[in-house]
Amino acid sequence: MNFFDHQDRARRKTGLLVWLFVLAVIGLIAGIYFLVMALFLGGVEQLPENSELVTQLGPATLWRPDVLGGVALAVMLVVGGGSLYKTAELASGGEAVARMLGGELLPRDSIDPTHRKLLNVVEEMAIAAGLPIPPVYLLEHERGINAFAAGYRPEEAVIGVTRGCVDSLSRDELQGVIAHEFSHILNGDMRLNIRLMAIVHGILLVGLIGYYVFRMAAASGSRRSSSDKGNATVPVLALGLGLMAVGFVGTLIGNLIKAAVSRQREFLADASAYQFTRSKGIASALARIGSLNLGSAVKAEHATEASHMFFASGVQALFATHPPLQERIARIDKAYLQAQQAEEATTAEPVSQPRLAPAALAGAAAFAGDAGTVAPRPAVPSPSAPPPMPSPEQALDAIGKPTPQQLARAHDLLEALPPAVREAAHEPYGARAVVYALLLDADFSSCQKQFERLAAEADPAVYKTTLSLHNETSTLPREARLPLLDICLSPLKELSPEQYERFRDNVHALAAADNRLSLFEWTLQKVVLHVLDPHFGRSRRQRARRRPAGEDVAIVLSALAHAGGDGDEAIRFAFKRGVEATGLKSLSLQPWDRAMLKRLDKSLDALSQISAKSKAKLVRGLAETASADGTIIPRELELLRAVATTLDCPMPLVA
Repeated sequence: MNFFDHQDRARRKTGLLVWLFVLAVIGLIAGIYFLVMALFLGGVEQLPENSELVTQLGPATLWRPDVLGGVALAVMLVVGGGSLYKTAELASGGEAVARMLGGELLPRDSIDPTHRKLLNVVEEMAIAAGLPIPPVYLLEHERGINAFAAGYRPEEAVIGVTRGCVDSLSRDELQGVIAHEFSHILNGDMRLNIRLMAIVHGILLVGLIGYYVFRMAAASGSRRSSSDKGNATVPVLALGLGLMAVGFVGTLIGNLIKAAVSRQREFLADASAYQFTRSKGIASALARIGSLNLGSAVKAEHATEASHMFFASGVQALFATHPPLQERIARIDKAYLQAQQAEEATTAEPVSQPRLAPAALAGAAAFAGDAGTVAPRPAVPSPSAPPPMPSPEQALDAIGKPTPQQLARAHDLLEALPPAVREAAHEPYGARAVVYALLLDADFSSCQKQFERLAAEADPAVYKTTLSLHNETSTLPREARLPLLDICLSPLKELSPEQYERFRDNVHALAAADNRLSLFEWTLQKVVLHVLDPHFGRSRRQRARRRPAGEDVAIVLSALAHAGGDGDEAIRFAFKRGVEATGLKSLSLQPWDRAMLKRLDKSLDALSQISAKSKAKLVRGLAETASADGTIIPRELELLRAVATTLDCPMPLVA
């Protein structure tokens, strides 16, 4: 199952969630209707037979469509209103969940050793996975070992970690836990989890209303005398108790829905985390939870609402949202043993066929990363045959599944960054300066127009920092520039709306200063705006489409063919291979002209709205196009990164 299958499965889970919600509402309506009718019939029996009130109330029968309609309307208003309220409360996504649980944002430039351990692990994971660095929230007062990932989109994700998790786990164990949370981000679980919180909140609201009705009736009754007037509170007390009972059943239903949606996702996240790290760190972390008195307990006020999001079971519930610890550990240990046996069998055999392709060539470059065993490929018409390449299917399978090699490469890249650049990238002022510096021409004398723009429009402190970083960024290896941009994106979200608008205008102006837009300048703008515009309310809602327009696909494949092709024949061959892989017909190669990047921008925005299955076919076409000549160059990598970001398809780091 590849990345797009997981996304499609998460969407189907959302459909299941809707049906379960509908069934739960029907159950609540039925329960409350019978409660109301029982109270109604009991009250009618106590009235005189010829009473005028009996005539007004109607026949004493269990079937009253008018009452059922009123109950149904009331329940739908309460449950629907409660769900909408919680949805609005969580509108800011992961940040709202983290703060609701008592999380405090960790400063990215913190020098506290435990904070740095956690922040470094998260940074390495994000760079390896091809994601912007998520903000990290520490649940300072939680001594149990637990963590969670929350957000609506991968670019908006946050990671939450308890103090017990940071203090009690080794770096390898912490890495396993964080890898588990990143798998939730990559597998499309986060949006599902937040929707689950909103739906369950609406269901639980019925019991909460019953509790307050009962309390008010009891308080009112205690103030009355023991006269007949005191008996008036009895039906209200009974109604409150009845609603509490129905609400208790609603609580069980809510927990059942959580369990039905969450348990298998936890097994998948464990398996993905093991594949990411290739260590038993996650199994060791689970074992440590079992050995501690506090275990994975989370005592925050709203922990029950978010119980399905946690790394391990944070609260006690009748229907557990997580599989038993021992079962999870046993599965990881089994995978570890199988991997060891496979490695021993491989080293025992003579090295011949099949061979491994270099990571830089693997399945459309960064889409595949370390793709593993190589399938035979048709030869490219050239004097010498290209090295073996992974198939597009292998490329698809590698998306969203970073490898230990990519994790190690991310660590090396971060360690190799100049200290001044890395420090600046972790805070809002410095992050702006880093982005500006990346856009400056390498030749100091040829970028006077860019400096004049910054001197006039940028914050003075940011301008000075940009000047000091220019020499450092101009000598960075090309492959380090986009990972450095990933570090900057999260601090940039802390800008005020006014600061962001100025920053956005400056980015456009710096890229256009020499009257030509390079592929790297276009890529940087595309990545920055795609990630930050929605955060600052600038995203344009587009109509979702199931199938891509042929013209848009042709433009994207043409751009990639031109970026990597050397000569007209090679460009046409690469484009043809890509078109065949998409399954589309009658697509024409588009020329590379001054308007190409502008057309590409519009086409990618349109393609971002197509279905997961259509995106999979598009990526298969990109894999074929990029791998047609057996080589990958930085221009192709930069274009692929922009495409991947726009499609919400994380591009693993090239190892």
